[in-house]
Amino acid sequence: MKAGAEAARFTPVALAVFLLALALRALYLWQLQSSPFLTVKMGDAAAYDAWAREIAGGDWLGREVFYQAPLYPYFLGAVYASLGDDPLRVRGLQSALGALSCALLASAGARLFSRGAGLWTGLLLAGYAPAIFLDGLLQKSVLDLFLLSLALWLAAHLSKAPCRRFAAALGLATGALVLARENALVLAGVLGAWLLALPGIAARRRLALAALFAAGLAAALLPVALRNHRVGGELHLTTSQLGPNLYIGNHPGATGVYAPLRPGRGSAKYERQDATDLAERALGRPLSPAEVSAYWMRRAVDYAVSQPGDWLALMARKLGLLLAAVEIVDSEDQYSAADFSSVLRAAGWLGHFGVLAPLALLGGLVTWPRRRELWWLYAAIAAYGASVVLFYVFARYRYPLVPFLALLAGAGLAGAREWARGRSRRELAAGAAALLALAAFSNRPGTGEASMRAITRYNLANVHKVEGRPELAARLYREALALEPHFAEARHNLADTLYALGRQEEAIDAYQQNLAENPRDPLAHNNLAGIFQRRGETERALTHYQRAVALDPDYADARRNLAELLRRSAFALATDPDPARRLPELAVARAESAADLCDRQDPAILDALAAAYAAAARFDRAVDAAREALALHAASGSPAPRAFERRLALYERGEPFRRRARPSRDASPDRGEKGLRGDRLETQGQEGRPGGQARAGGG
Repeated sequence: MKAGAEAARFTPVALAVFLLALALRALYLWQLQSSPFLTVKMGDAAAYDAWAREIAGGDWLGREVFYQAPLYPYFLGAVYASLGDDPLRVRGLQSALGALSCALLASAGARLFSRGAGLWTGLLLAGYAPAIFLDGLLQKSVLDLFLLSLALWLAAHLSKAPCRRFAAALGLATGALVLARENALVLAGVLGAWLLALPGIAARRRLALAALFAAGLAAALLPVALRNHRVGGELHLTTSQLGPNLYIGNHPGATGVYAPLRPGRGSAKYERQDATDLAERALGRPLSPAEVSAYWMRRAVDYAVSQPGDWLALMARKLGLLLAAVEIVDSEDQYSAADFSSVLRAAGWLGHFGVLAPLALLGGLVTWPRRRELWWLYAAIAAYGASVVLFYVFARYRYPLVPFLALLAGAGLAGAREWARGRSRRELAAGAAALLALAAFSNRPGTGEASMRAITRYNLANVHKVEGRPELAARLYREALALEPHFAEARHNLADTLYALGRQEEAIDAYQQNLAENPRDPLAHNNLAGIFQRRGETERALTHYQRAVALDPDYADARRNLAELLRRSAFALATDPDPARRLPELAVARAESAADLCDRQDPAILDALAAAYAAAARFDRAVDAAREALALHAASGSPAPRAFERRLALYERGEPFRRRARPSRDASPDRGEKGLRGDRLETQGQEGRPGGQARAGGG
């Protein structure tokens, strides 16, 4: 029986697949109610939730060029506006969408191959553990799967019965997919080329189908491009994060997975800011989103061109990660969720990438005789896989490969026996060897579940810390460190939490452990310096602030903290009433360093510099610095403190300023704000990876 005729009888099977998939996902969510995950929003989920609430509140246009793919936040905003924001209801709706994806993909398999292949495809996706897990997250993966399954269903119909309406719908579905997953744009190229080369129909009709596909694609993408132009003055097809994402995956020291541009800043809320700040500092001028993207793209290309051997080795490593069985987490992992769900645990025994990839290879062998017809399917797998490897690898970024692989795996399982009958022993042995090699490679030991669980505990601890549950946060940070002892971000935030709990010595010990493992960690130096500063240990604080700035000259918080402490120290050394404690030359050196750090744009620092010059009897320079401080106040429109004017009058008379014997307010020059950044140590980003690979949720 031909595939088209078999597909016509497939509706009851597709319905059964849908019901099975829905039942598995519903049971998983029901079991998840006893976990700490159902109502907690971590990492990208928190960013999407906040964005969706703005949209549901009426801010549909926004104010900046999109930096993250916009489709899922708008989908979530529409759900919030119409159905409310109950987390179980939202996740339940997504699970139904995921179950529908299983039915669509099963139908595509039936039409492309056979009813048996369609059934196997649907069952594989319905019981695929990452699919069950991701459908229940506040993440865009559920839209990736649905739109891609819909596109494959439409393509399967077009392969058997070319139809203009289906061609336009395929373009629309592919365009929507690009608005959820930007690198899916490579699939548009493959599908467009396939429509132009469809066999058995006239060239004019093929051209019409491709044109309608392009029209559907444009209908999805052009409104977003025009919206970006309206709010940002630049024409971005989807987002402006191409350059930063390319650099994150391609630079000296890249590991193949996400690492933030600045250590410890792996939260989605920091990504755009850090990409812009670092690029503007490097080029010395304000930059538009397009210029920021171009800067990071140039740096990535320069690395690949100047160090081709290292870059090729990095690409090989990323290819290995792409094919690995483990699901590399960015915010929360399925292994921790499986502790609360027997459904997810059971699905994880066979429903994982280490099984799916070899089965897809079997499908490739079985379907190879039809390669002239199915070349687009193989090309789509290669193109999308290459797009992931070109950037960096995460479970969610790899996930759009799964529908393609499930189709081939279904065809392989359904047709393996018939295929084997017509093969020689040598061909069978070669095929078996290839399957076993891929299975062994995919399931090789490496980054395991312990690291993934550590990341989830770390991110969950961050949520509890922010929401005012420090004891629980500290316990979770310790659990993360027990699973991953070299998890620098977890130790950072544990130290911060311990300090907030008044356990100062434990906090210092945690930071010192970090620095013993990684003495080149600027954030640890900055935070340890903050503790020493609050304890009144100025010299130890200065040492660590200086080290932080030396390691990362672009670390703005450390620069501000160092400048502020130098200012306070210089003023104290210059104006101490006890001659034995007054050290004018050291005061000058510290005040000059502080002035350099702020580019002589801080009036309080210039006031301290003037006091230091006066203490060293350099009254001309003291007068100049004091007048410069007053001029900065005048330029800002704020009145200068009277103490500044009184001290200037002293310097003009050739007299230094001395504090009174009893401490007064002048013990610290007038600033009107605390010098150290707030009352808290700087916390690592909302998401993280062991070894400094903190994630935030970009693409």
